[in-house]
Amino acid sequence: MAYIGLRKPIFASARDDGTYDEPMALGKAISLEITTNFAEASLSADDGQAEYVKEFTNADVTLGTSTIPIAAMKPIFGHAAEVSGGAVVYNKDDQNSNVAMAVVAPEIIDDVRTFVAIFLPKVKFGDPSDSWETKGDSITFKTPSISGKASANDAGVWKETATFKTEQEAMTWIYGKFGYSIGTLQVQSAASETEVGKTKLTVTPEKGQSNSYFYKITEDETMPAYNEVCNASTGWTSWDGTSEITAETGKKIVVAEVTTEGGTAKKAGSATVAAKAE
Repeated sequence: MAYIGLRKPIFASARDDGTYDEPMALGKAISLEITTNFAEASLSADDGQAEYVKEFTNADVTLGTSTIPIAAMKPIFGHAAEVSGGAVVYNKDDQNSNVAMAVVAPEIIDDVRTFVAIFLPKVKFGDPSDSWETKGDSITFKTPSISGKASANDAGVWKETATFKTEQEAMTWIYGKFGYSIGTLQVQSAASETEVGKTKLTVTPEKGQSNSYFYKITEDETMPAYNEVCNASTGWTSWDGTSEITAETGKKIVVAEVTTEGGTAKKAGSATVAAKAE
């Protein structure tokens, strides 16, 4: 294994029925260390080792991240948090909870880059470790880290990994482990009645009241992953849901319904463009 990076730390609260709350990002990944712990025993007989047993008990997990969002304080550590005001109250009786976490680790073998998705279904973290120092002649970044224990779930699974050709495929697999996937939009394209080179889109079902649309014109119909950021900085164009769009007949147009805050994709669909000819 030749890992060349780490990205996309995600967590979700574990429910009693084995499902998870909606996943959220845990800042940006800086480092991750997973150390497996075992219980061992040996039996000596006839002046030699007759039996030896080594079984998984748990794993020490330490995640370094760029930040720990206020919204993560309650589900991970049990601290009362006011997300809008940015206030967190730390009480001695607060109880941390089991969560699932996942990351993506790019890997290169024989000059071929792949993306390894790592999923831990049951982890309990302690409060983050922080350090501060005054600013001197140079600036030093200080970032938080959290440590905890990974244990096996009811099925006996404590870690899962899968390797993919693209990061998007890895993220789709990860969100699938959390029980979430991109929803479906039905997109239809019809040639504009008035303007050459434009198409009129019809999208169903209607978007959520607090969501918005973004689109991308491509050669294929690759859908965004669930919670993938779709905005101008990632190559998508904002759309109001009614305006006609300039596009070339035969191209593919992908429409994503995204959250207004964060711009993360919840639903997506595509169509083959039909534009008004000259």
